[in-house]
Amino acid sequence: MSDQTNLTNFSGDKKAWPVYITIGNLLSTRLNSPRSMAVLLLALLPVPPKLSKFSKADRRQRKINADTLQYVFELIFTPLRDVAHVGIPIDCADGKVRLCFPILSAWIADHMENVALHWLKTKACPKCEMPTNKLGTNARSYRARDYARYQRYKPENQTSGSETDDNHVMNLGIGQNIFHGLDRIPASDLYKPDILHTIYLGLFKHMIDWIEAFLKKHRPLQAFDEVWKALPPYPGFLVPKKAYREITQWQGKQMRNLGRCILGVLAVALRQRGGAQAISFKRALRCVRVLVDFNMMAQYRSHTPDTIAYMEEYLDQFHRMKDIFLELRVTKRPQAKVDKQRKEIRRQSTNA
Repeated sequence: MSDQTNLTNFSGDKKAWPVYITIGNLLSTRLNSPRSMAVLLLALLPVPPKLSKFSKADRRQRKINADTLQYVFELIFTPLRDVAHVGIPIDCADGKVRLCFPILSAWIADHMENVALHWLKTKACPKCEMPTNKLGTNARSYRARDYARYQRYKPENQTSGSETDDNHVMNLGIGQNIFHGLDRIPASDLYKPDILHTIYLGLFKHMIDWIEAFLKKHRPLQAFDEVWKALPPYPGFLVPKKAYREITQWQGKQMRNLGRCILGVLAVALRQRGGAQAISFKRALRCVRVLVDFNMMAQYRSHTPDTIAYMEEYLDQFHRMKDIFLELRVTKRPQAKVDKQRKEIRRQSTNA
Protein backbone atom coordinates (compact mmCIF):
# COMPACT_ATOMS: atom_id res chain seq x y z
CA MET A 1 0.00 0.00 0.00
CA SER A 2 1.13 3.58 -0.57
CA ASP A 3 -0.02 6.98 0.62
CA GLN A 4 1.53 10.26 -0.51
CA THR A 5 1.67 12.51 2.56
CA ASN A 6 2.09 16.25 2.98
CA LEU A 7 4.76 16.74 5.66
CA THR A 8 4.75 20.51 6.22
CA ASN A 9 3.55 23.75 4.67
CA PHE A 10 6.22 25.90 6.31
CA SER A 11 9.35 24.85 4.43
CA GLY A 12 8.65 24.43 0.75
CA ASP A 13 5.55 22.23 0.97
CA LYS A 14 7.55 19.05 1.58
CA LYS A 15 5.97 15.70 0.72
CA ALA A 16 6.77 12.05 1.30
CA TRP A 17 5.51 9.01 -0.59
CA PRO A 18 5.87 5.97 1.70
CA VAL A 19 5.22 2.37 0.66
CA TYR A 20 4.04 -0.06 3.34
CA ILE A 21 3.85 -3.84 3.34
CA THR A 22 1.74 -6.29 5.34
CA ILE A 23 0.42 -9.86 5.21
CA GLY A 24 -3.08 -10.43 3.93
CA ASN A 25 -4.15 -13.25 6.27
CA LEU A 26 -3.85 -11.25 9.51
CA LEU A 27 -6.92 -10.25 11.49
CA SER A 28 -8.16 -6.72 10.90
CA THR A 29 -7.93 -5.95 14.63
CA ARG A 30 -4.21 -6.78 14.55
CA LEU A 31 -3.65 -4.89 11.31
CA ASN A 32 -5.25 -1.76 12.76
CA SER A 33 -3.26 -1.90 15.99
CA PRO A 34 -0.06 0.21 15.86
CA ARG A 35 1.50 -1.88 18.64
CA SER A 36 1.37 -5.08 16.59
CA MET A 37 3.77 -3.70 13.95
CA ALA A 38 1.75 -5.58 11.32
CA VAL A 39 2.28 -2.82 8.74
CA LEU A 40 5.93 -2.02 8.03
CA LEU A 41 7.53 0.81 6.09
CA LEU A 42 9.16 -0.67 2.98
CA ALA A 43 10.41 2.32 0.99
CA LEU A 44 10.07 6.05 0.38
CA LEU A 45 9.31 6.83 -3.24
CA PRO A 46 10.65 9.96 -4.94
CA VAL A 47 8.05 12.72 -5.34
CA PRO A 48 8.66 14.44 -8.70
CA PRO A 49 7.98 18.18 -9.02
CA LYS A 50 4.80 19.31 -10.72
CA LEU A 51 5.19 20.31 -14.36
CA SER A 52 2.46 22.59 -15.69
CA LYS A 53 3.92 23.35 -19.11
CA PHE A 54 3.95 21.10 -22.16
CA SER A 55 7.29 22.02 -23.71
CA LYS A 56 9.86 19.54 -24.96
CA ALA A 57 11.89 19.98 -21.78
CA ASP A 58 8.86 19.19 -19.62
CA ARG A 59 8.01 16.13 -21.67
CA ARG A 60 11.60 14.96 -21.33
CA GLN A 61 11.47 15.55 -17.57
CA ARG A 62 8.22 13.57 -17.30
CA LYS A 63 9.89 10.67 -19.08
CA ILE A 64 12.84 10.88 -16.67
CA ASN A 65 10.45 10.89 -13.69
CA ALA A 66 8.63 7.84 -15.06
CA ASP A 67 11.89 5.94 -15.62
CA THR A 68 13.12 6.81 -12.11
CA LEU A 69 9.92 5.57 -10.48
CA GLN A 70 10.05 2.43 -12.61
CA TYR A 71 13.63 1.75 -11.50
CA VAL A 72 12.73 2.19 -7.82
CA PHE A 73 9.87 -0.29 -8.10
CA GLU A 74 12.16 -2.73 -9.91
CA LEU A 75 14.38 -2.69 -6.83
CA ILE A 76 11.33 -3.29 -4.60
CA PHE A 77 9.75 -6.09 -6.65
CA THR A 78 12.90 -8.01 -7.65
CA PRO A 79 13.14 -10.01 -4.36
CA LEU A 80 9.41 -10.73 -4.58
CA ARG A 81 9.77 -12.14 -8.11
CA ASP A 82 12.51 -14.52 -6.97
CA VAL A 83 10.63 -16.00 -4.00
CA ALA A 84 7.45 -16.37 -6.08
CA HIS A 85 9.29 -18.96 -8.21
CA VAL A 86 11.61 -20.80 -5.80
CA GLY A 87 9.79 -20.15 -2.50
CA ILE A 88 11.21 -19.23 0.89
CA PRO A 89 11.20 -21.13 4.24
CA ILE A 90 9.01 -19.29 6.78
CA ASP A 91 8.53 -20.08 10.48
CA CYS A 92 4.83 -20.62 11.14
CA ALA A 93 2.88 -20.06 14.35
CA ASP A 94 2.72 -23.81 15.13
CA GLY A 95 6.53 -24.05 15.27
CA LYS A 96 6.94 -25.72 11.87
CA VAL A 97 8.90 -24.37 8.93
CA ARG A 98 7.06 -24.35 5.62
CA LEU A 99 8.09 -23.47 2.08
CA CYS A 100 5.93 -20.49 1.11
CA PHE A 101 5.50 -18.58 -2.13
CA PRO A 102 4.48 -15.01 -1.19
CA ILE A 103 3.01 -12.90 -3.98
CA LEU A 104 1.75 -9.34 -4.23
CA SER A 105 -2.04 -9.74 -4.06
CA ALA A 106 -3.38 -6.20 -3.46
CA TRP A 107 -2.36 -2.55 -3.63
CA ILE A 108 -4.29 -0.07 -1.48
CA ALA A 109 -4.03 3.59 -2.46
CA ASP A 110 -6.23 6.50 -3.47
CA HIS A 111 -7.32 7.11 -7.06
CA MET A 112 -4.56 9.57 -7.97
CA GLU A 113 -1.83 7.18 -6.82
CA ASN A 114 -3.41 4.25 -8.64
CA VAL A 115 -3.55 6.04 -11.97
CA ALA A 116 0.02 7.30 -11.40
CA LEU A 117 1.38 3.80 -10.71
CA HIS A 118 -0.60 2.25 -13.57
CA TRP A 119 0.55 5.15 -15.79
CA LEU A 120 -2.95 6.17 -16.79
CA LYS A 121 -4.37 9.61 -17.29
CA THR A 122 -6.05 11.29 -14.33
CA LYS A 123 -9.64 10.76 -15.48
CA ALA A 124 -9.34 7.03 -16.04
CA CYS A 125 -10.49 3.94 -14.19
CA PRO A 126 -7.58 1.62 -13.22
CA LYS A 127 -9.95 -1.36 -13.12
CA CYS A 128 -11.79 -1.28 -16.46
CA GLU A 129 -11.80 0.53 -19.81
CA MET A 130 -14.69 2.86 -19.05
CA PRO A 131 -14.54 6.00 -21.22
CA THR A 132 -13.98 9.32 -19.48
CA ASN A 133 -17.44 10.64 -20.32
CA LYS A 134 -19.04 7.61 -18.63
CA LEU A 135 -17.34 8.03 -15.26
CA GLY A 136 -19.84 8.49 -12.44
CA THR A 137 -22.63 6.59 -14.22
CA ASN A 138 -22.14 3.33 -12.26
CA ALA A 139 -21.97 1.33 -15.51
CA ARG A 140 -20.62 -2.22 -15.20
CA SER A 141 -20.47 -3.43 -18.81
CA TYR A 142 -16.88 -2.51 -19.70
CA ARG A 143 -14.07 -5.03 -20.00
CA ALA A 144 -11.26 -5.24 -17.50
CA ARG A 145 -7.97 -3.58 -18.35
CA ASP A 146 -5.38 -5.79 -20.03
CA TYR A 147 -2.09 -4.10 -19.23
CA ALA A 148 -0.12 -6.77 -21.08
CA ARG A 149 -1.94 -5.72 -24.26
CA TYR A 150 -1.13 -2.09 -23.49
CA GLN A 151 2.57 -2.91 -23.31
CA ARG A 152 2.35 -4.36 -26.82
CA TYR A 153 0.18 -1.51 -28.02
CA LYS A 154 2.37 1.38 -26.88
CA PRO A 155 5.47 0.65 -28.99
CA GLU A 156 3.32 0.09 -32.06
CA ASN A 157 1.49 3.38 -31.51
CA GLN A 158 4.72 5.28 -30.89
CA THR A 159 6.43 3.94 -34.02
CA SER A 160 3.44 4.62 -36.27
CA GLY A 161 2.86 8.08 -34.76
CA SER A 162 -0.92 7.65 -35.04
CA GLU A 163 -3.53 7.70 -32.30
CA THR A 164 -6.52 5.42 -32.67
CA ASP A 165 -9.86 5.47 -30.91
CA ASP A 166 -8.63 2.71 -28.59
CA ASN A 167 -6.08 5.10 -27.13
CA HIS A 168 -8.88 7.36 -25.87
CA VAL A 169 -10.48 4.37 -24.15
CA MET A 170 -7.16 3.19 -22.67
CA ASN A 171 -6.27 6.68 -21.36
CA LEU A 172 -2.60 5.75 -21.29
CA GLY A 173 -0.02 8.12 -19.85
CA ILE A 174 3.74 8.35 -20.12
CA GLY A 175 5.81 5.34 -19.06
CA GLN A 176 4.76 1.75 -18.38
CA ASN A 177 2.70 0.05 -15.70
CA ILE A 178 4.65 -0.37 -12.48
CA PHE A 179 3.01 -3.74 -11.77
CA HIS A 180 3.47 -5.23 -15.24
CA GLY A 181 5.30 -8.54 -15.20
CA LEU A 182 4.35 -9.66 -11.68
CA ASP A 183 3.68 -13.38 -11.29
CA ARG A 184 0.32 -15.06 -10.72
CA ILE A 185 -1.83 -11.93 -10.69
CA PRO A 186 -2.84 -9.45 -13.43
CA ALA A 187 -2.18 -5.79 -12.73
CA SER A 188 -5.89 -4.90 -12.99
CA ASP A 189 -6.70 -7.20 -10.02
CA LEU A 190 -4.27 -5.43 -7.68
CA TYR A 191 -6.58 -2.45 -7.22
CA LYS A 192 -8.69 -3.01 -4.10
CA PRO A 193 -11.23 -0.51 -2.72
CA ASP A 194 -11.13 0.41 0.96
CA ILE A 195 -13.27 2.50 3.29
CA LEU A 196 -10.77 5.34 3.73
CA HIS A 197 -9.80 6.06 0.13
CA THR A 198 -12.97 4.97 -1.69
CA ILE A 199 -15.73 6.23 0.63
CA TYR A 200 -14.28 8.75 3.09
CA LEU A 201 -11.79 10.48 0.77
CA GLY A 202 -13.80 9.73 -2.36
CA LEU A 203 -17.60 9.78 -2.11
CA PHE A 204 -17.84 11.60 1.23
CA LYS A 205 -15.35 14.27 0.19
CA HIS A 206 -17.48 15.12 -2.83
CA MET A 207 -20.62 15.01 -0.71
CA ILE A 208 -19.14 17.51 1.78
CA ASP A 209 -18.48 20.02 -1.00
CA TRP A 210 -21.92 19.45 -2.50
CA ILE A 211 -23.77 19.86 0.82
CA GLU A 212 -21.91 23.05 1.71
CA ALA A 213 -22.65 24.61 -1.68
CA PHE A 214 -26.27 23.41 -1.45
CA LEU A 215 -26.71 25.02 1.97
CA LYS A 216 -25.13 28.26 0.82
CA LYS A 217 -27.49 28.46 -2.13
CA HIS A 218 -30.67 27.80 -0.12
CA ARG A 219 -29.43 29.75 2.94
CA PRO A 220 -29.91 27.28 5.81
CA LEU A 221 -26.15 27.07 6.38
CA GLN A 222 -26.35 28.94 9.69
CA ALA A 223 -29.02 26.56 10.96
CA PHE A 224 -26.89 23.61 9.89
CA ASP A 225 -23.90 24.95 11.85
CA GLU A 226 -26.01 25.47 14.96
CA VAL A 227 -27.33 21.90 14.88
CA TRP A 228 -23.82 20.61 14.10
CA LYS A 229 -22.29 22.29 17.17
CA ALA A 230 -25.21 21.25 19.42
CA LEU A 231 -24.72 17.49 18.91
CA PRO A 232 -24.70 15.75 22.32
CA PRO A 233 -21.93 13.35 23.39
CA TYR A 234 -22.41 9.63 22.91
CA PRO A 235 -20.13 6.60 23.54
CA GLY A 236 -17.93 6.09 20.48
CA PHE A 237 -18.91 9.44 18.97
CA LEU A 238 -16.59 12.47 18.95
CA VAL A 239 -18.50 15.69 19.47
CA PRO A 240 -17.51 18.27 16.82
CA LYS A 241 -15.45 21.08 18.33
CA LYS A 242 -15.69 23.37 15.31
CA ALA A 243 -18.51 24.53 13.11
CA TYR A 244 -19.04 22.66 9.87
CA ARG A 245 -17.64 25.55 7.81
CA GLU A 246 -14.56 25.94 10.01
CA ILE A 247 -13.21 22.45 9.23
CA THR A 248 -10.72 22.94 6.40
CA GLN A 249 -9.11 19.48 6.32
CA TRP A 250 -11.23 16.42 7.08
CA GLN A 251 -9.44 13.47 8.66
CA GLY A 252 -10.49 9.83 8.83
CA LYS A 253 -12.07 10.06 12.32
CA GLN A 254 -13.98 13.19 11.35
CA MET A 255 -15.23 11.49 8.19
CA ARG A 256 -16.43 8.53 10.25
CA ASN A 257 -18.31 10.85 12.61
CA LEU A 258 -19.75 12.67 9.63
CA GLY A 259 -21.25 9.46 8.27
CA ARG A 260 -22.97 8.83 11.61
CA CYS A 261 -24.67 12.20 12.05
CA ILE A 262 -24.82 14.04 8.71
CA LEU A 263 -28.27 12.76 7.77
CA GLY A 264 -29.92 13.82 11.04
CA VAL A 265 -28.22 17.22 11.09
CA LEU A 266 -29.19 17.90 7.49
CA ALA A 267 -32.79 16.82 8.09
CA VAL A 268 -33.12 19.27 11.02
CA ALA A 269 -31.54 22.12 9.05
CA LEU A 270 -33.85 21.58 6.05
CA ARG A 271 -37.13 21.19 7.91
CA GLN A 272 -40.12 23.55 7.59
CA ARG A 273 -39.45 24.52 4.00
CA GLY A 274 -42.21 24.81 1.45
CA GLY A 275 -42.77 25.26 -2.26
CA ALA A 276 -40.13 24.28 -4.79
CA GLN A 277 -37.50 24.19 -2.02
CA ALA A 278 -39.28 21.30 -0.31
CA ILE A 279 -38.87 19.08 -3.39
CA SER A 280 -35.18 19.92 -3.70
CA PHE A 281 -34.62 19.29 0.01
CA LYS A 282 -36.34 15.88 -0.14
CA ARG A 283 -34.20 14.84 -3.11
CA ALA A 284 -31.03 16.00 -1.34
CA LEU A 285 -31.95 14.07 1.82
CA ARG A 286 -32.66 10.91 -0.17
CA CYS A 287 -29.31 11.17 -1.95
CA VAL A 288 -27.41 11.61 1.31
CA ARG A 289 -29.39 8.84 2.99
CA VAL A 290 -28.58 6.15 0.40
CA LEU A 291 -24.89 7.12 0.48
CA VAL A 292 -24.85 6.85 4.28
CA ASP A 293 -26.62 3.48 4.06
CA PHE A 294 -24.01 2.29 1.56
CA ASN A 295 -21.22 3.43 3.86
CA MET A 296 -22.66 1.70 6.94
CA MET A 297 -23.25 -1.57 5.10
CA ALA A 298 -19.78 -1.48 3.53
CA GLN A 299 -18.31 -1.72 7.05
CA TYR A 300 -19.78 -5.19 7.65
CA ARG A 301 -17.09 -7.74 8.51
CA SER A 302 -18.63 -10.29 6.13
CA HIS A 303 -21.20 -10.16 3.33
CA THR A 304 -23.84 -12.36 1.80
CA PRO A 305 -25.46 -12.12 -1.64
CA ASP A 306 -28.31 -10.20 0.00
CA THR A 307 -26.08 -7.54 1.58
CA ILE A 308 -24.17 -7.12 -1.68
CA ALA A 309 -27.48 -6.69 -3.52
CA TYR A 310 -28.49 -4.02 -0.98
CA MET A 311 -25.20 -2.17 -1.53
CA GLU A 312 -25.61 -2.26 -5.31
CA GLU A 313 -29.12 -0.89 -4.97
CA TYR A 314 -27.94 1.91 -2.66
CA LEU A 315 -25.21 2.83 -5.13
CA ASP A 316 -27.65 2.83 -8.06
CA GLN A 317 -30.02 5.10 -6.13
CA PHE A 318 -27.17 7.47 -5.28
CA HIS A 319 -26.22 7.86 -8.93
CA ARG A 320 -29.86 8.42 -9.88
CA MET A 321 -30.45 11.05 -7.16
CA LYS A 322 -27.15 12.96 -7.23
CA ASP A 323 -28.54 15.20 -10.00
CA ILE A 324 -29.88 17.50 -7.29
CA PHE A 325 -26.25 18.49 -6.60
CA LEU A 326 -25.32 18.63 -10.29
CA GLU A 327 -25.50 22.40 -10.61
CA LEU A 328 -23.10 22.79 -7.68
CA ARG A 329 -20.23 21.17 -9.54
CA VAL A 330 -17.60 23.46 -11.02
CA THR A 331 -17.64 21.99 -14.52
CA LYS A 332 -19.75 23.52 -17.27
CA ARG A 333 -20.90 20.27 -18.85
CA PRO A 334 -23.88 19.59 -16.51
CA GLN A 335 -25.52 22.99 -17.14
CA ALA A 336 -27.99 21.68 -19.74
CA LYS A 337 -29.01 18.86 -17.43
CA VAL A 338 -29.45 21.33 -14.57
CA ASP A 339 -31.81 23.48 -16.62
CA LYS A 340 -33.88 20.41 -17.46
CA GLN A 341 -34.01 19.45 -13.79
CA ARG A 342 -35.18 22.93 -12.77
CA LYS A 343 -38.03 22.77 -15.26
CA GLU A 344 -39.06 19.38 -13.87
CA ILE A 345 -39.04 20.70 -10.29
CA ARG A 346 -41.14 23.73 -11.25
CA ARG A 347 -43.61 21.47 -13.06
CA GLN A 348 -43.94 19.20 -10.01
CA SER A 349 -44.46 22.18 -7.68
CA THR A 350 -47.21 23.64 -9.90
CA ASN A 351 -48.97 20.29 -10.17
CA ALA A 352 -48.81 19.83 -6.40
